[in-house]
Formats: sequence, C-alpha cells, structure tokens
Amino acid sequence: MNAPVWLGVLSVVGLTVVGLVGLILVMAVRATQGDARTSPYDGPDGPAAPVDSVPAALVAARDRVGRTSGLAWLALVIAVVPAVPVLALAARSAGGVAAWAAPLLVVLAFLAVHAVAEGTWPRPSGTARRAPLVARTVGQVAGSWPRRVLWGWAIGVVAVAAAGAALADRTGRGFVVEHATGTSRATPFPGLPYGVGALVVVVVVLLGTEVVLRQVAARPAVPDVSVADDLDLRRLSARRVVAGAQLSVAGVLAALLILAGSAMRTAALHWDGPDVTVARGWSAAGAVLVVAAFAVALTALVVAVVASVGRPSVRRRVPASAGPVPA
Repeated sequence: MNAPVWLGVLSVVGLTVVGLVGLILVMAVRATQGDARTSPYDGPDGPAAPVDSVPAALVAARDRVGRTSGLAWLALVIAVVPAVPVLALAARSAGGVAAWAAPLLVVLAFLAVHAVAEGTWPRPSGTARRAPLVARTVGQVAGSWPRRVLWGWAIGVVAVAAAGAALADRTGRGFVVEHATGTSRATPFPGLPYGVGALVVVVVVLLGTEVVLRQVAARPAVPDVSVADDLDLRRLSARRVVAGAQLSVAGVLAALLILAGSAMRTAALHWDGPDVTVARGWSAAGAVLVVAAFAVALTALVVAVVASVGRPSVRRRVPASAGPVPA
C-alpha cells in the first residue's frame, strides 16, 4: 500500500479515536454537573424514598440498561468491520505497530456508547428534593470479580510486553536464535515497539473504563425505585461496561502471546545447529504461548457473557408476623 494511502487511513482512525475520547470526557463532565446525587423524593413532610420499587419504574430502568448494553456491543461490532481489514493493510506499510489502533478504536466505540447513555439519564425534577439516596462510590458499584479480571489481563499485558522487550533482537521487532552455522530470525515479535503500543491501548482502556464507571456511580437516582434496586441497576451497568473492557484487554494479551509464540516456533523451524534440544525447547515454548492465547480469548468471552447476564427483580418486603391474635 502506498504511503499516502495508509497515512490517510491512520489519520482518519486517529481523529476518530480522539473524537471518541473527547466524547467520553464531555459526557463524564456533564454527569458531574448539576444536582446529580439528589433523590427525586421530597423532604420529611413529603413522600420518602420507597422501600419497595414500583414494578413499572424498575422494568423501564432495567430496559434502558439493556438497550445501552446492546447498542454498545453493536457499536463494537460495527467498529470491528472496517477497522480490522483496513488497518491490517495499513500496518504492513507502517511497520505493524499501527495495527494497535484497531482494538483501540473498537473499545472506544463501546465505551463511548456507555458514556453517552450514563450521561443522559433523566434527572429528578421538582422544586423540593432532598437526598435520602446514599452517594455511591466506584468501589460499591464496580467492586466485583469482572473488574478484577480486567486488571488481571492488564497485568498480563505488562508482563508479556516486558518479557518480549527482553527477548527481542536489537530492532525490537524480531526473535533471533543463534546456532553454530548462523542465526534463525522470525518476525513479527512483540518487542519494545509492539509492547509500547499494546501498553498504550491498555492504559487508554483502563482510564476510559474508570471514567464510565464513575458516571455509573454518579448518575441520578431512578424515581419510584428503592435504594437497594437502584444499587443493583448500577452494578449491572458497571458489570456490562467492564465485560467489554476486559474482552478488549484480553484481546491485546492474546495478540501478544500469538505473536511471541508464532515467532518462537518459526525460528525453531529454521534451526540448523547440532543440538536440536534447543530448537525443540523454543518450539514447545511457542506452542504453549499460542495455546495460552486461545485460552485467554476463550476465558474473556465467557467472562463477558457471564458478567453481562442479570436482570434485577422487584424486591418486596416480607411483612413481619403480627403474632398470635388474643382470644
């Protein structure tokens, strides 16, 4: 591909990425403005926050969460369709590192939909509003196992990127095995250039996810929904945000593992030394990395599905026993 073509493609992708980041930040700022943490219920002399949710109100809020999640996944799929093939061609002329723009574009499209949805929840109306609703923190809303999985994948990316930088050749793009008659070199290998690109993607994903989670924690209370059900709705929203984020970070980790494993196996195939034990060792190590990549991808898919499942039901109090009726 000619240089002007892939430069134009990368420019468009870069501007799109910047625009999505800006959109996420704008919606985050909007969510913090105004009386976002107040309750839609009046003071001591007026109606208090309900102990039981009104079924219609809870169903409507739950449906909104479901539509948001569906639109976010749709945006992710739509972003994948043009990003992957176009950037794959552009990456051949840009040294391969530019391919990291593809997952970045995809996950930002996913997060941007959630950011817009969280920033546009209806605010309580009325002149007399108090705050029986307890202000939520990100830890209360998103302190669940999918978030820990997300950070686990991120730590894995850091570890693989560091190992790749240590094992790569001087160019940072190849893997070299020396033997008696020369060297065996295979590319691409996730050395420093690829590792830095992967880390940039992961950092942006983590920051974007935290921004959206703060929006989930700070969004207005839902009228006619109990405090407990409101918290359940927030937790469901947070899990679905993290579900897509962890899938993208796991994809970066799987890509690094496949690059490293494939390069090791290729270098081992061209081994021309007397001791085949070394070649077999690198080949086995490469095979393990490739298998690990598929295991990471499969695990992330399962986590995304499980974390996205959930439909808060209407909570109802069980009336206390009135005790025996006196004779």
